[in-house]
Amino acid sequence: MHYDTTIKELLLDRPDLLLRLLLGEPVSVSRVLTTELPKVENLRPDLLLELVDDRIVHLELQGQPTRLFGHRMLGYRQRIRETYQRIPLQIALWLGKGPVGIPDRIDEPGLHFSYRVVNIQQMDTIELLASPFLEDNLLGMLGKLADYRPVVTRLLRKIADTAPLKRQSWLAKLVILSGLRGLVPAVKEEIESMPIEIDIMENEWLAEIFHQGEEKGLVKGLEQGIAKGLTQGLTQGLTQGLVQGRTEAARWMLSKQLEKRFGPIPMELALRIESADLETLQIWSLRLMDARTAAETFD
Repeated sequence: MHYDTTIKELLLDRPDLLLRLLLGEPVSVSRVLTTELPKVENLRPDLLLELVDDRIVHLELQGQPTRLFGHRMLGYRQRIRETYQRIPLQIALWLGKGPVGIPDRIDEPGLHFSYRVVNIQQMDTIELLASPFLEDNLLGMLGKLADYRPVVTRLLRKIADTAPLKRQSWLAKLVILSGLRGLVPAVKEEIESMPIEIDIMENEWLAEIFHQGEEKGLVKGLEQGIAKGLTQGLTQGLTQGLVQGRTEAARWMLSKQLEKRFGPIPMELALRIESADLETLQIWSLRLMDARTAAETFD
């Protein structure tokens, strides 16, 4: 998920306040731990934060339903314990729309394991919105709010007061996270109506998002704009239509090859294929030639 990267960036800069809301106690992060865990293939937690009292908090960000999510969390727990000799406090932060689409436990014969799942849509994020830091404010926008419009307006005014070199980066983060709440149209309207200057055309990526949004729907435009931004280096000089056609063809071919060799594709792998860019799909297609299992193709 592209939202994951943006949220991780915000939390890496200022994790303390959100952690206090999640844990229900005052905390202070002493350092961010590496998520490169030995003996792990394709298993990397989203965020590992060490508190000043030596506890480790594992935050996992999830925006799409995943059937075997609990087994992934159990794998993270074991590897984190082996690596840091401590049992982590595990919290899965649900970012998706609608009801939570991940379990909060494994309850199988001979195996009982649980962890916290927090739906950020139901969180009271007033303190995050009141913070003087934009990192907190952007995260606060994802919480339980009666009216998002004043929040969007306030964030845009705050972004407009930042240094020009930082402004476009903050605006991009706002647009990305707005997509989680269907607020891209509101962001566009507020930018156009504000008596201050925020020129989205200064940023080619943002301009593309809004341009496509006008033609095909603002939310769809956001998704296509993100995809174009991720593959821009690879697709330079090609028309957008050609790039999209090549990407869809690569997705179709990889899916058919996987089905032919290994049978039906698990939902988790199918979702990864659907969200991958062209370069990643090409890498996976090459790995498939030597893979012994479907999962090895994505390692």
